[in-house]
Amino acid sequence: MFRSEERIYTRPYYEDSFYLFNCAEHFAHGEGFTCDGKQATNGVQPLIVVLYAPLFLLAGADKLLALKLGFILIALFDSLSVIFIARLVRTLQKKPTDEDSVWKSPPIIAAILWAALYPIFVHTTGGMETGIYSVMLIASLYYYAKLSRLRSDGKSISIMQWSLLGVVLGVTVLARIDAVFFVIIIACYELYKFRGKGFISGAIISLFAFIVSSPWWWYNYKIFGSIMPQSGVSESLRGGILSENLRRGAIVIGDILAVFFFLPNYELPTWFHFFWLLAIAAIVVWIIRKFTLRNYLREKYNLSPVLPILLFCGSLIVYYIFFFSAPHFLPRYFHPLRILWLVLFACVSPKIVEGIKDFYLRKKNLACGLIIIFAAGGLGFSASLYAYSFLINKTSEFYLTGKYALQYPNEKFGMEQSGTAGFIASNVLNLDGKVNFKALQAIQKNDIGAYIESKRFDYIADWREFSSKIVASAEKHGGKFQEVDSIGRVIIFKRVK
Repeated sequence: MFRSEERIYTRPYYEDSFYLFNCAEHFAHGEGFTCDGKQATNGVQPLIVVLYAPLFLLAGADKLLALKLGFILIALFDSLSVIFIARLVRTLQKKPTDEDSVWKSPPIIAAILWAALYPIFVHTTGGMETGIYSVMLIASLYYYAKLSRLRSDGKSISIMQWSLLGVVLGVTVLARIDAVFFVIIIACYELYKFRGKGFISGAIISLFAFIVSSPWWWYNYKIFGSIMPQSGVSESLRGGILSENLRRGAIVIGDILAVFFFLPNYELPTWFHFFWLLAIAAIVVWIIRKFTLRNYLREKYNLSPVLPILLFCGSLIVYYIFFFSAPHFLPRYFHPLRILWLVLFACVSPKIVEGIKDFYLRKKNLACGLIIIFAAGGLGFSASLYAYSFLINKTSEFYLTGKYALQYPNEKFGMEQSGTAGFIASNVLNLDGKVNFKALQAIQKNDIGAYIESKRFDYIADWREFSSKIVASAEKHGGKFQEVDSIGRVIIFKRVK
């Protein structure tokens, strides 16, 4: 919170986080869900926007202060996630105990891992909806596990309790819209496992989840004619990238299985990304067999309440790899799998520790070497990336582009990646359709150039691979632009005709 403006706009907030902040600012001022103060948008996740809005009421015209206050919410989200994930693991235990040492207590291990691991931090503290989504998803799992435990103990579950679960799930849907599939899967699981009684519980859960989230569905259909968010429509328009989805998907799943590490460099050869997944998966299979973890889980835990999220994760993987076109967002889309895997890892950690002790007694030198290498690697990895996030000395080129646009307040700037710049300068408008519905309609007609000419944009700015295509499309409709400046990878074109 006490870093300079340039650093706060650079890390840890993502480029797309500023769409949420921009929409929250307009929402706080009574202008509804909009990123430009004029046309409505549904290209944002609603709950996080509503939660960010009070920050702008407190900060007034000081946007930087609102960003600083955002860190308080982020800290709150992660703190609640720590509490709920510990309670979830404890609830899954068949015989929970308070007498275990820290390193033998799965709930405490789960809490420590969530609080400390950089692979968690980087996804939950970037300003996107992932932080609040984590809270609600883990809270939903915890409450469902709690009800399942009561039912297995022979106690009846009241309509009020099922209704409360539906409300929690409804809020989860508002945190991230694709959680609607999680609600459906829980309802279907209840029906499959408990037949008639399951139908009643599933119906109650679905009804209350729908009631809570219905204002958003109504808003989407009434204003945009579809319940699909325009950001999702925008991302799905890019075809022919199945191979890239598979490559990125392999990286992300490998990262999740690795727990302590992740592969931040997407520029490595394609073969290495699949090798990374196969290597990590092979190690995981070896550990499971070596320490007989499947039998250990059956003996110590009741994992039936987490089966719905396992099915949910599978559906997300299939949908986002084979039917979507946003490979760069797969780490966020697969976040439920990261939560599930961390829970399972915490559950089996005591067994793994005991197995390492036995291994150490039999082969001390080899065991010590492996433990030291693994511990040093895990600690060094997280420490180095925490340092990178907090001590980074470069400035976001999109922040500088926004400052550039501020110098020409009466000129219109068009950008595909307009999050940061659009938050800084209100004369920067979105051109990829994520939050600009008219731009999306033009893209669907394969004619963004007509939209640019109709609005008479004065400048086009973005990475060259984007800005050059935009300019070429505009020139088909009589526009003429000339390259006049650059900021890092951002190339700036100015209208000359």
